[in-house]
Amino acid sequence: MPKAKNNPAGSDLPSRITFRIASLLISAAALVYLGYHFINSFSSGIETEYALQVTESDIISLDAYILRDEDVLYSAESGSRAYLYSDGTKVKVGSTVANIYSGTDDDEDSLVEIDKQLDLLAASSITEGITSSDTGALDSRILSTYMSIRQNSELGLYSTLPKRRDELLTLINKRRVITGAVESYDAIIEDLQNQRDLITESHGSVTGSVTAPESGYFYSELDGYEGIFGTECVETMDFDTFDSMLSAEPNHYSDLAVGKLCTEFEWFIVSECTRDSLRYFSKGSYYTVGFPYNNDVVIRMELVNIYSEIGNDRVLVVFRSGEIPEDFSFRRMQPIEVVRSSHTGYKVPISAARLVDGVQGVYILKGNTVHFRKIDILLELDGYYIVAPQDIANDPDYASKLGLYDQIIVSGKDLYEGKMIS
Repeated sequence: MPKAKNNPAGSDLPSRITFRIASLLISAAALVYLGYHFINSFSSGIETEYALQVTESDIISLDAYILRDEDVLYSAESGSRAYLYSDGTKVKVGSTVANIYSGTDDDEDSLVEIDKQLDLLAASSITEGITSSDTGALDSRILSTYMSIRQNSELGLYSTLPKRRDELLTLINKRRVITGAVESYDAIIEDLQNQRDLITESHGSVTGSVTAPESGYFYSELDGYEGIFGTECVETMDFDTFDSMLSAEPNHYSDLAVGKLCTEFEWFIVSECTRDSLRYFSKGSYYTVGFPYNNDVVIRMELVNIYSEIGNDRVLVVFRSGEIPEDFSFRRMQPIEVVRSSHTGYKVPISAARLVDGVQGVYILKGNTVHFRKIDILLELDGYYIVAPQDIANDPDYASKLGLYDQIIVSGKDLYEGKMIS
């Protein structure tokens, strides 16, 4: 019987099938890869955001030094003292701002505490013209005062707390009288007065007092720079004057100094900036000045003096105000934020801005078509522009400019006017 012949083709069949499958897989992968990049080359890759109207301010941060006319008040005799007003309180001419006591410190502390309670109860008893129907207004003032105490505590403005506490207690006491919770405080006042008389008769008494020679704002704290940071140098402010103030040693007062009185409403701040900042300032103009570490107070101040020298990058600016906000701290040096300009317009990412044929603008997407819109930059901030809003009523060319709610293209390739996006 003849022997069967070998069949090489049959023996290689599994290998060829494997090869073909591998080839098909590789081809498919290649087609997917090429197809992905082919499709991606036509995809828009477009990202947009709406043109929204905002108001932004150009702010410069400076260190401010406060200039005021301050008169130091002295007592005629030494001894323990008790202040009758909180710092920053406006007092009338002839008002007693402090009493001087003889006796021990314990006696003095007791008398001071009794005097404060007597003043508070006397203020609480003044309820003429207030009826039980006014409790809503009182409740509103109580809540407002309470929230002010909380806010000042969180900001570390502890010097304002005694005054605010007394105001809160006075309001609460008045409410108790009006609602009939108590008839009056006369009995308590009489008892406190008897306690006071016993202390003064047996141990100590008021040996003197300090009165305000003029009306003004009273402060018990002295920092030693009274008379150094005065207002007489406002018109003649220069670098020598400024540097001398900053390097001056504080005054040292005798034990008879009990506080100071500011008789003028007008006060100033002087700050140093650079020549580059000078273009934002104009003498005689008014600026909004914020005091971020002073209860976030914002004050409108006039720029009354600018001092600079040729070849010197240093510039001094002096602002004036006649406003004294409640609980404002006149700490000698404190940071400020000056609003140099404020602009209302559309917010545009800087990365979206394009220069086309010498014209500044952005591309927008309207439907599925790309269009170019001009922009007029008002302000540059961190990462974006504020551009002029579209003026439909007065600008005949408004249609060529960016409008409110236009879809600004912030990411895209090969953009041009009229390009269709599928």
